[in-house]
Amino acid sequence: MQGIEKAYCDVCIQALINAWQVLMEKPVADNLRRVRYGKGDTLGLDAATEIAIYQQVISFDQHAILVTEELDTLSRDRWPVEVDPIKQPLMLFSDPTDRSRQLEKFLTSIAPTKEQQSEKTASLIKKYDVVVEWEKLFEKPATITGPTGSITCIRKGTIIFSLILNYITGNIFITAPTGIYYLRLTDLAHTALKKIDVDYLVAHGKKLDFMPTEETCTSTDDQQRFITFLGKTGYQENLDDCMIFVEHPERFIPENHQEPGGPARILYLSRLQKGFGPIGFILANGEKIGEWIPWLAFAKFARNSHGNPALKIYEIAIDRPWTKEGVLMSTAPPYSIFQKMGDQQQFYLDVSRLRKFPHPSRFRSMIVITPFDNNLIINTMHQHQYREIFLE
Repeated sequence: MQGIEKAYCDVCIQALINAWQVLMEKPVADNLRRVRYGKGDTLGLDAATEIAIYQQVISFDQHAILVTEELDTLSRDRWPVEVDPIKQPLMLFSDPTDRSRQLEKFLTSIAPTKEQQSEKTASLIKKYDVVVEWEKLFEKPATITGPTGSITCIRKGTIIFSLILNYITGNIFITAPTGIYYLRLTDLAHTALKKIDVDYLVAHGKKLDFMPTEETCTSTDDQQRFITFLGKTGYQENLDDCMIFVEHPERFIPENHQEPGGPARILYLSRLQKGFGPIGFILANGEKIGEWIPWLAFAKFARNSHGNPALKIYEIAIDRPWTKEGVLMSTAPPYSIFQKMGDQQQFYLDVSRLRKFPHPSRFRSMIVITPFDNNLIINTMHQHQYREIFLE
């Protein structure tokens, strides 16, 4: 990681930590209140985390291009037009609060009265075993299913790093050329949080491995079990048309997992999922770029026991793709963000293509990520001629 890239990563680590602190220090009522922000009414918890991240990044670099759903119209004014990745600027894609609807439900459940909602969120949460309470309402494990903030960096068409912070468990994840690590922040004093940077996470964090299929799957059914999003209009229809490579896909989606998180979905393929059921692959079901772009960083830097890539990436293109908000949910190669320079095997991310979108954050795609040895899914991907994406 070059000096400028590390500097940005350090800033983004602090931006996510700051967002988490702001969220926790606000009264529950403020987090649950509807506010006028961005493109319309939104929850206070969504606005608070996004503002915190934006302010931290902009205070470091006022010209930074930070892409979020609420702020993408601001970044669009300075969006790169150059197709050559070497001429494209550093860009940050952020999902400040993923699973905000679930977080709203959780806070309402532990603070049903006005008196309780007047407390600071952190003070209220300390009265509970927060992981147990979260898992009563939602899926296990909370380290994967909790609400998160994320930031992913692209520079010169290349994924540089991605960060995910779980607002319930306090786990922060980093994936970068230095490796993939995670660290629990919950017990640290606020003054200690200021010291956390890339070097600190690498020195004090735990390495995160991504498990091969041979370790998690005992049958072909296990290899076909997958996690994807079906929680809103249009996603079930898109799934029905795209899943030609898995017959009766509903059989292979774990119960109660139809509204999984976006950025943290990649963790279902990690050792954190061990003991909670086999997962053969994850699918971005025509979802927005902020939901799946962090996966690319994990897939790029994850390594198996032989030092080779532990995960494979495929892009699905179907003949008659569905649309949502006027945006294709599946992109054929000419429309894809993944492009090649000449006859090279590796792809770069051509962010200039998103400039034409009124809201670049709403760009959608269908991405499959699977362990390197899930031969059932890998062979099927190649049979249908879906592109395997190799990242530099």
